[in-house]
Amino acid sequence: MHRVPLLRALLCLLWAAGQGYGQVSEQVQKELQGGQMDLAEGGRAFLLKEASSAHFFLLGELHGENEIPELIRSIWPSLWKSGYRHVGAEVSPWMANQLEFGGGRPLPLAGLWTRSEARIVSEPKGQNRGHAVLWGCDMEEARADLLISELAAANRHHAQIRKAVAMFRNGYQRKLAPELLRNSPAQRAGSSRGTRVPEHAGGRPGLCGLLRVLRTADGVKDRSIGGRSLLKSILETLEIEVLRLSGERMAASVRRESTMKEIFHERWESGGRPKVLLRFGRNHLHRGLDRRGVSTLGNFVSEVALAHRRTTFHVAAFAGGGQVRLLNEIMEWDERGDDPAFGLLAALARFPVTVYDLRPIRQALHRIPENKRSPAEASLTYWADSYDAILYYREVTPIGN
Repeated sequence: MHRVPLLRALLCLLWAAGQGYGQVSEQVQKELQGGQMDLAEGGRAFLLKEASSAHFFLLGELHGENEIPELIRSIWPSLWKSGYRHVGAEVSPWMANQLEFGGGRPLPLAGLWTRSEARIVSEPKGQNRGHAVLWGCDMEEARADLLISELAAANRHHAQIRKAVAMFRNGYQRKLAPELLRNSPAQRAGSSRGTRVPEHAGGRPGLCGLLRVLRTADGVKDRSIGGRSLLKSILETLEIEVLRLSGERMAASVRRESTMKEIFHERWESGGRPKVLLRFGRNHLHRGLDRRGVSTLGNFVSEVALAHRRTTFHVAAFAGGGQVRLLNEIMEWDERGDDPAFGLLAALARFPVTVYDLRPIRQALHRIPENKRSPAEASLTYWADSYDAILYYREVTPIGN
């Protein structure tokens, strides 16, 4: 009755060897083979035990699949019982407020958060309706125009903001921004973070004209939504977008991570330093520097925890097949060939959803001189240093299906 799983594992190992992923020390391979768990059985209990003893549980997800929301649905009641009261989310403070407390307006968030997912985490609070479980800790990726419309509603007589609303009357699309910035020389503007902002050349207000208005806040009436200044949320979003459009991807990433860190820390301090589940994309929750050299939100949280004598537990997820839905586009999803460690872990996995505890392999990997590590060993070292555990989904399904 075990022949099919064993045959599948053998074929996967042969595939991984052909890809050059199978070159790891005997001790590391032994630990990976013996230490893996089935999420449906001991794996979930393992994650809950580690989360219960930690102060921050960081879940680095894929985006756009059903499996991570289902995992949260299954573990959140136990996390609530062990003291977790908040979820840090990869959405803006405004969007988090809409998801948890808003009306019936449809929100284009397939792949990030949905209202049903927000209900899952907010349900245990019962009649404590004013308690915000969901913390938006990011820029506004999907609908910056709705934030601007919200600001305009509070500033009906501000001509510049009314013009900005008209500019985004068909919805916010990043692809429109190059037209707004066309033929505009880049120069330093008055951002406290030194964001490079192109100066608008024409009479049309444009993105940069709006940025100038928001920075000076001249005659602008602000609102606090989701624990954050609406004005500040719009400004942060547009500054990051400008950096992206000008080709400064590294600066945009650093700026975005800084925004995440600042919002999270403000919410955590003002909320009495509670236990928090953080659900972000995998690239945002590394311990240490990521491969781009960016200090992520996950690294910041681990340092905050250390400073306050708390602990963190970092879990990453990846998939070896299936589909995801990102902003209503369904995409095929197989990450086995993206990273030598992923190829190896997928080949060794015995279960449909395999949980690997990465901590036991750290010492063995670091005993191997850096210049003698195989690609798989080098990649495993990176992931074992960044994360405490990793989830491998053999197949994922697109959210909404």
